[in-house]
Amino acid sequence: MRGDGRVFRKKGSRYWHMSYWVRGHEVRVSTGEVDEKRAVQVLRRRVADVVRGEAVPDEDRTTLGELLDMLWRDYEINGRGWIKTVKYPMRHVAGFFGENTKAMTITTDRVQQYVQHRQAEGAANATINLELAVLGRAFTLAVRARRVRIAPFIPKLPADPSRVRQGFLAREEVEALGTHLPPDVGDAILFLFWSSWRPAEMRKLEWRDYDRTDGVIRLRGENSKTKFTRLLPVRGELAHIVERRLKARRIDCPFIFHRDGLPIGDIRKVWKQACAEVGLGARLVYDLRRSGVRHLIRSGVPPHTVMAFSGHRTASMLKRYDIISLDDLRAAADKGSAFRNEPGQLVALGEGKRNRDRSRNSRRRG
Repeated sequence: MRGDGRVFRKKGSRYWHMSYWVRGHEVRVSTGEVDEKRAVQVLRRRVADVVRGEAVPDEDRTTLGELLDMLWRDYEINGRGWIKTVKYPMRHVAGFFGENTKAMTITTDRVQQYVQHRQAEGAANATINLELAVLGRAFTLAVRARRVRIAPFIPKLPADPSRVRQGFLAREEVEALGTHLPPDVGDAILFLFWSSWRPAEMRKLEWRDYDRTDGVIRLRGENSKTKFTRLLPVRGELAHIVERRLKARRIDCPFIFHRDGLPIGDIRKVWKQACAEVGLGARLVYDLRRSGVRHLIRSGVPPHTVMAFSGHRTASMLKRYDIISLDDLRAAADKGSAFRNEPGQLVALGEGKRNRDRSRNSRRRG
């Protein structure tokens, strides 16, 4: 019957195909089964989906390339900051599965094969997770647009502890670095430490973002990774930095931090040289953000205030930056050694209960 659908075999094919109707349109697709009884079971499940309104008429025609196009369109429409780097993981995903591959054939088993393939190529777990996130987001958009019925389970690999960035700098080290860098770059790295901001956010700051009357810098949403406006009070060390930048201000340059009138660009070369001169070894500019967060926490600033400073949206991310150093462990050992508890009376096991029972009985007799 038309409402029940049917299974049939195409000439030259070993698989059973099925035919069913969705909103007045006939859908013909392979069941992927060579046994007729199993093919009938697949058909019944698909007809049940039609009754529940969950069937997708052209699901068998939707390709991975179309899903990735939907993902790219979504990034463009919503102005997501990751659009500049999403091409790289998309290229790996499309290269393994193939853009013309039917989306419904990408199962969890094939996703795991992809993970093994990338691991064999030497890709880090964090890199593979980014690529899996791209694939998962593409399927999510396709399900919402009713291009596919369901998305495969996308696993998430554990972080590799050896690759987690854990470097940080003490205040004295940052200040020493500032003296071994050109003045413009020195002010920039000091600002990154005291503000706990991201380097890209610092580079985009303009003088129009500085309210001299209120003594505050406003990070505009379009210049923030999280797209949220952020306030930074210009006080203490930050006030000294801004005062120096005011003296170095140029009429032909709108940026607070610049080098000869041009925005601060790649400073890795001078940074690496300064680190070597101070004796710090290999450090990252981004370590200044972690270090600034840790310094604020150690100085007693409440975590929610630190989040307002740094722009972290979740406490879990903030906790990752609160790195325990060897000095912290040494301080803990010193405190443990210096602690002396008041001597107390030792009570044998069970003796305490017997004493309470005697006291209770004596009150009853009295």
